[in-house]
Amino acid sequence: MRVVLLRSGSPGDPNPLLDALEAELRLAEVAVISLFPAEMDSSVSIPQADAAVLKDKTPAGLEWGRRLHEAGIPTVSPYPVTALCRDKLRTNHVLAQAGLPVPECRPVTGPEDLLPMLADGPVILKPRRGSRGRGIQIIHDTAEVPMSWGVEEMFAQRYYEPETLDRKIYRIGNDVFCVERVWPPVTLKEKQGRLIELDTPTRELAMECGRVLGTEIYGVDVIEHEGRPWIVDLSSFPGFKGVPDAGARIATVVLRVAAETRKDVSPPESASSSGTLCAAP
Repeated sequence: MRVVLLRSGSPGDPNPLLDALEAELRLAEVAVISLFPAEMDSSVSIPQADAAVLKDKTPAGLEWGRRLHEAGIPTVSPYPVTALCRDKLRTNHVLAQAGLPVPECRPVTGPEDLLPMLADGPVILKPRRGSRGRGIQIIHDTAEVPMSWGVEEMFAQRYYEPETLDRKIYRIGNDVFCVERVWPPVTLKEKQGRLIELDTPTRELAMECGRVLGTEIYGVDVIEHEGRPWIVDLSSFPGFKGVPDAGARIATVVLRVAAETRKDVSPPESASSSGTLCAAP
């Protein structure tokens, strides 16, 4: 069995999650091929593999994810889901169209686009392709509207003041964890947060996100405002900070996906029917 890990950065860069995942795969006697798209020419041939882990979500990483997907190699998370989630505005629209509680979102190209939303209350300005809280601004009135924000594509989301600490809900297969932490976190301890018990309705809400998008590995941020949960962000492959044994849990999913791939390519007389991990949205 062969598994590709698409890793960001350069060889030698530490990544505790992927290092733990790789160690678990090697314990299962899997041949692990670590690729660093930022360091590679796009003309490099795709290696033979039964599955790939699409953690690198840079343009180079997504290009490799697309090539693997088109070659019939399943990626975890699925390439179509990962590509969708790189555009946070599109992701919010997909979830909202499915009837999930997502605050109102609109594309904005300049300060004047924020004024209609501000008339009804505060908004939060976000990069469409942001991550880790980068570039986020909460705007309460016209005096706080930035005069410009460069060439980066942005969108505005209705801002609801959270009534609790941030809740980062992580799903790996059928396991769901909720990590509560301050925002923005600064120290490692703050980033790890603390595990809390998740109520059934919020757990079901998080699971529904995966059913809508077609994935079983992701993270979703949920806040509570006036007693109601709101989905404010979703990542196709977060860092899973604070989740116990995250690398081992992800390895279990990857091994299952790889095993299903091997069944699908078996000779007809010995093949058994098997669904893929996830459907494209």
